Amino acid sequence: MTLLRPFPGLVIRPEWADRVTTGPYDAYSSAQRAALAAVNQFSFLHVTRSQEDVAPERRYDIEGLLNGCSAAMQQLYDVDAYVTHDEPALFLYRLEMSRPDEGPEASHVQTGIMGLVPVTEESDRRILRHEAVRPGRTDLLAMHLTTVGASSSPVSLTFRGSGELAAEIEQLCSAAPELESDDDGIRQTVWSITGSDADNLIDLIGDRTLYVTDGHHRLAAAATARSRSADPDGPLGWTQAVLFPDFEMLVLPFHRIVVDQSDRTTSELLETLSTVGSVESRADADSARPSVPGVIGLYLGGSWYSLTLPEASGRRPVDLLDVSRLQDSVLTPLFGIADVASDPSITYVPDPLGLDALVERCDDRRGIGFVMYPTSVDELMAVADADERMPPKSSYFEPKPRSGVFVRRLSREGYSRSDLLPDGDTGR
Repeated sequence: MTLLRPFPGLVIRPEWADRVTTGPYDAYSSAQRAALAAVNQFSFLHVTRSQEDVAPERRYDIEGLLNGCSAAMQQLYDVDAYVTHDEPALFLYRLEMSRPDEGPEASHVQTGIMGLVPVTEESDRRILRHEAVRPGRTDLLAMHLTTVGASSSPVSLTFRGSGELAAEIEQLCSAAPELESDDDGIRQTVWSITGSDADNLIDLIGDRTLYVTDGHHRLAAAATARSRSADPDGPLGWTQAVLFPDFEMLVLPFHRIVVDQSDRTTSELLETLSTVGSVESRADADSARPSVPGVIGLYLGGSWYSLTLPEASGRRPVDLLDVSRLQDSVLTPLFGIADVASDPSITYVPDPLGLDALVERCDDRRGIGFVMYPTSVDELMAVADADERMPPKSSYFEPKPRSGVFVRRLSREGYSRSDLLPDGDTGR
């Protein structure tokens, strides 16, 4: 089966981009989302609202919530905020951001192919996962898809790139773009690709294995929605995705903050940690930030250290990750944190927020900061190839596709809510 398919997509008009598009939903706190939405009726955050974005007394009115999302999407159609493509198209989507940590003029650029990929189950080896999902969140996302009848935030995928495909993409990007926009420090450029050029991209992608980098819950939600469709090979049999080559991916770490429930002193904690690996004092955050795998930074009691991790507990690809080595040798045995997904003793700080944010949060909670070395794309692929799952918050991909730039309107592909099976019927 073809892995990539064009679709009659909608692309935000340049004059509407600043008013409509936003960062990914989970890039904001609920308070930030509320503040942004309150001053802008056209923000895409009105379309992507979830339970935590409404008043507590309305939190379990799922039908009302989703109908509100649908009305917000309809408002954007009504004001003609999107350019509509009647001919099925692929889209080239370039994201560029500055990298001040790499130098004053440094930047990161990645260009992906936006299209549809088949909705697959976890056992399907064409699209490989590396993270587990939470069923409750998956169900709500599936209901959002079938009620609003549209998607905007694509599943992000990577693949092992090739020179031939990279050269073809670069040649196609020499044409005039459909959209150029700067938003929150991210420069976005979009080209629409149709006809033989789209066919050539599809052929060059071929049957390469695809790896989920961001959007595990969206892919699982698409599978749930497909299972409720009377026509599983119809529009709900495909999901919106953007495919980036592996050599262009920028992977940043999630750092960890742990609150010691035993309330040990700084000297006691340093002595305990030194039983695991070598602990060395560092002058500041920059010198504590790890430059190689196997070493992590440590913020404790207002001072900085580095901690050399012990050897991995096993030889599986997932065992070899620094996040796993930290969990196996430090978090579980020394702090009693067995479930890093739900234990309130541990929280996470994505690297783009900076180590100042980690310090502030540690000082507020009397926490211990663990500064991680980033997981590589090769490590992610190895874990997915082995059908294993990483610990939560093992990788942070930047930049992320913006919400509201592209819309896939399912009715334009023949979808109707009447095509859904009765509640409780999965069609299997």
